[in-house]
Amino acid sequence: MALRGMGPTHLRSIFTSVREHGFTITALARHAARVHGERPGLVVDGWSATYCQLWRAAEGVAAVLYLDGLGRRPRPLVIACDGPAMPIALLAGSRLGLDVMPLSPRALGDELVRAVPKDALLVHDGERPAWHRGPVLPAARVLAWAGTDGSGLGSTRRRARIVLPSVTASGTVATHVQGAMGLQGLRQLAGLHDRLGVAGTDVVLACAPLHRGTGLQLLGMALLTGATLVSAAHTSARDRLAIIRDRFVSVVSASPSQLAAMLDELERSGEEAPRLRRILVSGQDIDAELVRRAQETWGPIVLSAYGTVQTGTVAVATPEVLAAHPGTVGHRLPGCDFGIVGHRGRGDATGLLWVRGAHATVITEDRGRVAEGRLTLTGALARPDASE
Repeated sequence: MALRGMGPTHLRSIFTSVREHGFTITALARHAARVHGERPGLVVDGWSATYCQLWRAAEGVAAVLYLDGLGRRPRPLVIACDGPAMPIALLAGSRLGLDVMPLSPRALGDELVRAVPKDALLVHDGERPAWHRGPVLPAARVLAWAGTDGSGLGSTRRRARIVLPSVTASGTVATHVQGAMGLQGLRQLAGLHDRLGVAGTDVVLACAPLHRGTGLQLLGMALLTGATLVSAAHTSARDRLAIIRDRFVSVVSASPSQLAAMLDELERSGEEAPRLRRILVSGQDIDAELVRRAQETWGPIVLSAYGTVQTGTVAVATPEVLAAHPGTVGHRLPGCDFGIVGHRGRGDATGLLWVRGAHATVITEDRGRVAEGRLTLTGALARPDASE
C-alpha cells in the first residue's frame, strides 16, 4: 500500500502510530500531529485547529475523562452533539480505547435511541433523556477540557471501536461495530484517496455531518493526507458557496441534493461559480441531468461513490467513467467487492446488491446492475442521506 506523493517519512510515521494505537483513527490523528504539525487541520462552525492542536485537545480531554468523567472505569462514549466538541470527544474516546458512538443530537428522540447503551457516558447539551442512567457531559465542558495538558497520558491496550447505528427500510435498527480498520481498511481509505486525488494542500468541504459515515471517512482522509477539512453540515447552499470562496476550498463532498441546491443558487444569483478541483457525490442516487449540469458549471471534475454504514465507501466512479456512464457509482476500491445476490462470479447481472468492505459483507436493500466490473444502482437507495 502506498499513497501518491507520500514519502518515506510519512510512511514511517503511519506505521509508528499503528504500532502504538493499532489500525484506528487514533493512529491517524497521532500521525497527523507528528507529520502535518501546524498545518490547518479542522474547521467546524468557525472553530479551527491545526493537527497538533487537535491532538493536544484530544489528549487533554482524554486525560480528564479518565480521571473525572469515567472514574477510571471503561464505559461506552455516546457523542450526541454538533460543533467542534464532537470530533474532539471522538478522538479523546478513541485515545482511551473506548467504544465510541457518534450521533446526531436529534437521534436521541427517534428510533436510533434503541441502539444507545443506557449506561454510557453521554456528551450532550440538552436535558438528560429519561431512559439514560449513565453520566452526562455537556459539550461546552469538552471544549473547556481541551486546554488541559494530557501529554502524560499512558498507553492503553484497548483498541478503539466506532459504533454506527443505522435504520433499515423496515424500521429495524442495526448496529455496526467498526473495530480496527486493519490493513485492508487502510488500503480502502488509500484507494479512496487515490481515486479522489486529495493532496495535503487541499481544503476539503464536507457537507455531511462528521457523525455520519461519509463525514468520518473524510476526517480519516484528512488526518492521513494533511488536507484541511471544513465541516459545513446543516448549512444553506448560499453559505456553502461563500465558504468555498472564502476558504479557498478545492474539494467538495456532497449529496446529489446538496450539489443541486448549490447549482440552483448559482443560477438564481447569477454569480460566477467558485473554482473547484474535485466534487465527490454520494449518499443518494445521482442522475445524468445533475452530472451534466455540474460538468457544464465546473468541468469534468465530478466523481460519484457508493457505500454503506457497515462497509464504508466501496465503489467510486472517476470523472472519465462518470462522463461515459452518468448513472454509475463506479468500480471497486482496493480491499472491497460487490456483486448481485444469487449470481456467481463477476459477470454482468442485475438484482439485489451485496457489498464487502471494512471487514464486513452486507446484503443491502438496494438493487443494482453490474456490467464490466462497474456498478450502477437501478433502485432508489433504501435510506438515502437526507442530512442537509
